[in-house]
Amino acid sequence: MTCSPTAPTSRTWKPVHANNLSRRKKIMNYSFNPPSAGREPRILWVDLTREAGTALVDAIDGAFDVYRVRKLPQVPDAIQIYSPLILCFEFDTPDSAGIEALTRTRRVHPSLPTLMITGCHSEAVAICALRLRVWDLLVKPVSIEALNHQIAALTIVTRQRGSESASEILFPSQGTEDLSALDGHKQQARTFPAIALVAAQFDRKIALEYAAALCRLSASQFCRIFKQEYGVSFGQYLLRYRIDRACERLANSGALAKEVAYSVGFNDHSYFTRAFKRQVGLCPSEYRGAQDSPND
Repeated sequence: MTCSPTAPTSRTWKPVHANNLSRRKKIMNYSFNPPSAGREPRILWVDLTREAGTALVDAIDGAFDVYRVRKLPQVPDAIQIYSPLILCFEFDTPDSAGIEALTRTRRVHPSLPTLMITGCHSEAVAICALRLRVWDLLVKPVSIEALNHQIAALTIVTRQRGSESASEILFPSQGTEDLSALDGHKQQARTFPAIALVAAQFDRKIALEYAAALCRLSASQFCRIFKQEYGVSFGQYLLRYRIDRACERLANSGALAKEVAYSVGFNDHSYFTRAFKRQVGLCPSEYRGAQDSPND
């Protein structure tokens, strides 16, 4: 399957020749047309969505220094010329061409922190993200707040660590066994595969043993380390993640609360209602009503 890019805009990458530096800079500034030369962080966004106006980059455009690429062959030159702090690949459904381009990019630029955004929930996508060692896998619908949080966290980590790449922070050597030798960021790599699993499969049953196996830990080790890293148990994290996704869907769709419950992984509507009220303070119908009411 091949992507069908939409017509380029003023913020879309245009090919430039690298044989003349001054000419390259001139064309780069014209082609990207950034809203603010000093805005941070610099993000290169590989937009592989098929319909105009559906990409998340459209929602954050102007909030960050974002340059968009729509054609895969342009990605290497864009990275060389723009030197982004963060790279993002956004898919509707990942296809072979997009995954191959992401794989090549990770191989050539392993220290470039990369976000992967997809509209497809599948184990294959989650495993792909794990193998490519992306910073995070986000599954649409994704709130702008969640996306901004990821970008801000990634920016802070990369700047604080300096020469140490985000990939090294998240994915320490597989042979490292001594947790006491790892700093806080590196410890997070031990259970990151479980976080990616939740993002990809929160709408399905997720066994703790399976999450532990993805992290190459026993169930007891996984429970202990996950609690150390995130301050909550894996079950609590999964519950909160599902409730957060339910809040987004209640606020942004006309689906019934029961339908929302099933769509985020709850098989028991009564339990969903109780869990939602414990976390949010309102039952689902009250929450939707509050979102629909105009602010005073």
